[in-house]
Amino acid sequence: MRLDRNTKQMAASLARLSSGSKIVSPQDNAAGLAQSMRLDTKITRLDASLSNNTNFRSMLQTQDGLAQRMQSALLRMNELAVLHADMTKTAADKAAYELEFNELDAGIFDMAGKEFNGVDLFFTDGKVFTGDSASTTQDDNNIADGLGRGANGDYKIEIKFETNAAGTELEAKHKALVERAARRVEAMITGDVSGGKAIDNTITVKLKDTSDGVGNNLASAGMSTAYGDGTAASGQMTIDEADLDAMITGGYAYGTYIHEIMHAVGFSSSHPNFSGNTYNGTNAIAQYNEIMGTSVTSLNIENDGGAGTALSHWEQDDFSNELMTGWVSTDATPLSKVTVGALEDLGYEVDYNAADPWFGPGTGTGPAGGTVIGSVESVKGAIHGLANYRAQIGAQLSYTNKVNSALAIEKENMMQASSRIKDVDIASEATQYAKNNILVQSATAMTAQANLLPQMVLQLIG
Repeated sequence: MRLDRNTKQMAASLARLSSGSKIVSPQDNAAGLAQSMRLDTKITRLDASLSNNTNFRSMLQTQDGLAQRMQSALLRMNELAVLHADMTKTAADKAAYELEFNELDAGIFDMAGKEFNGVDLFFTDGKVFTGDSASTTQDDNNIADGLGRGANGDYKIEIKFETNAAGTELEAKHKALVERAARRVEAMITGDVSGGKAIDNTITVKLKDTSDGVGNNLASAGMSTAYGDGTAASGQMTIDEADLDAMITGGYAYGTYIHEIMHAVGFSSSHPNFSGNTYNGTNAIAQYNEIMGTSVTSLNIENDGGAGTALSHWEQDDFSNELMTGWVSTDATPLSKVTVGALEDLGYEVDYNAADPWFGPGTGTGPAGGTVIGSVESVKGAIHGLANYRAQIGAQLSYTNKVNSALAIEKENMMQASSRIKDVDIASEATQYAKNNILVQSATAMTAQANLLPQMVLQLIG
């Protein structure tokens, strides 16, 4: 009986030592098995959360790496804006400065449209996993949103991207161009109209629910609500998905988006100085007369084209290539001081230095970028905005690292708890095995001795 018991105990010890587990079969510790399974599944989820957070940290590090390149570009643009203001510079000198300035600006917004493993790098909410099944959302680090004068506390346009009825949203490269267009308009408007709020105008942007095909109505926009003085408080813009690729390859996406945002801030048939086919605002007319050397008392409004074109743009025959005529064919279409004057007529405080060069029909270049070389303030605002967003990235990195450290500690404790339940103590079990082995050998020897006595008796009888 004792031999059988010791043999079973020795076999159990041997099984534990060979498997490394206290629970070789469910009957060894049914409750402990259930508890260890729950702990092990939690550990697996914690591993997955740590992996997700590590990926998010890599995304944040990529964001900050690009933000550093943007910072270098903005510092050079800041220098160029001051050099451009030098009265001893020739027109050719200033043109060279402006060329470099605009290329740097375009490069900044190109970086803002990058992706990380197919995910919009700067237009995606982050997610930090704070536990094995819990998470918290981090605001998207939309650096492009801070690269305008509005970042410095004056006029600020907020762009909100939404999905259309099919659940489709703009690609990152188009989002960056829309943001750049918003910054361009911010550079021209200098005064707060919101009464001290952080945002003066919120424009919702999405793809059209129904496409009208390539080359037709590319986009449309308008003012949704207005303040008491008639300046825009909110607006909307819809873009035809069928035209997205053509606008990029054709080089008129950026100009189109500026054009539409201008409608959303109030340059439209609802403008108080748009009167049928004519415009009677004094500031825009004064700028037109100064540029053209005329003394007109009104300007012509486009009366051709379909709905959305007629009665809401400058007359094509008079303005030709000015951005706010009814047809945009290239990004090299200037936004003139006449259009800036129309914004002033609407009630905005404006900066005429932020206008593109335009000297009459068919002349000039543009539009400039989200910041303009003639306005040092627009560059200062962009630097201020970038600094804020780099700080936000840094804060999110710090938070993610701290959460990961906490998850690693939790995982270690869970592993220790699981180990105490199911993992064998090698030293103790080896001692137990040696003990049982000795007992089995002793019991075997005693059994052999016990068997000798009956044999001796039988020999005597025989």
